[in-house]
Amino acid sequence: MSTSASAAPSAATDAPPGDRVPNRTADSGLRGHLDIGSRVVERIAEVAARRVDEVERQPATFGGGLPNATAKVAGQHVRLDVKVAVRWGRPLPHTAAAVRSQVAEQVSELTGLAVDSVAVRIVAVAAGAPAPAAIGAGDEDVT
Repeated sequence: MSTSASAAPSAATDAPPGDRVPNRTADSGLRGHLDIGSRVVERIAEVAARRVDEVERQPATFGGGLPNATAKVAGQHVRLDVKVAVRWGRPLPHTAAAVRSQVAEQVSELTGLAVDSVAVRIVAVAAGAPAPAAIGAGDEDVT
């Protein structure tokens, strides 16, 4: 009587063609990868910062407008620097914390990157609309 050293047949090869389970480890090197550019991360951070109520959007005159973000992406990690303008009368520490939280959450959720840090710089305080009495003050003709 001879003994055979054959292994049990694989379930993937014995199953009908429609029931086969692909071997995910065999083709893992063939799958692609996704690179997320730093400009994409910066744009997501800028939009997220604008969603904070206290943040004032300022259009660009020279250079970039506000909010403005700079991202440093290294592998699956990102560090962000966000510059914002805040409306007059809003508590600055509270606003910076809200921006930091909103930006970190949105960037992480939308890109899948680990947000290592979000530095928030309040570079301007935007005054509200001028009071009606101040409009035109000093423009009268004295004759």
